[in-house]
Amino acid sequence: MNMKTFSFLFVATSVLAACSQPAETQEPVAEVQHRNYMKPQYEETVLGQYLHMKDALVSSHVQSVRDAGKLMYMQLDIRQYEALVKPLTEIIETEDIEIQREAFARLSQAMQVAIENDDPLISKGREALFVQFCPMAFGNQGASWLSAEPNVLNPFYGDEMLTCGVVRDTL
Repeated sequence: MNMKTFSFLFVATSVLAACSQPAETQEPVAEVQHRNYMKPQYEETVLGQYLHMKDALVSSHVQSVRDAGKLMYMQLDIRQYEALVKPLTEIIETEDIEIQREAFARLSQAMQVAIENDDPLISKGREALFVQFCPMAFGNQGASWLSAEPNVLNPFYGDEMLTCGVVRDTL
């Protein structure tokens, strides 16, 4: 057998062996399943719906965020609560969780101001609230939100960084 024939047989055998190997199958990437951090029921107050919205953002549940925003919006006088209505409108009108989270940061600031000013509509049914802060939110600019519980569940990251944040104050 000459060298050319031997080389040809070697290459042919290698190709056949490679082709007969079972193809590597890539396992399908499963979608991230976010846990549900929402309570079965929330008070129908402005604050109750704000807390519902916060928990829906933690759960990354876009439609529940919108639904809570709608219930909250319906209770507000548009002229008197413009600082709340503007971010609420953005939350209600989008199905993009990131836009909802950005608007929620502005809504949280307005809610905190209203509660600190003891606004009767916003403070209705209120118990202790915890001002929580995530320093990494929005490109390390940081953002605050209100929570009824002292343990941090981050609405800006959900399951990605669930407990990122600290309690800064109690109202």
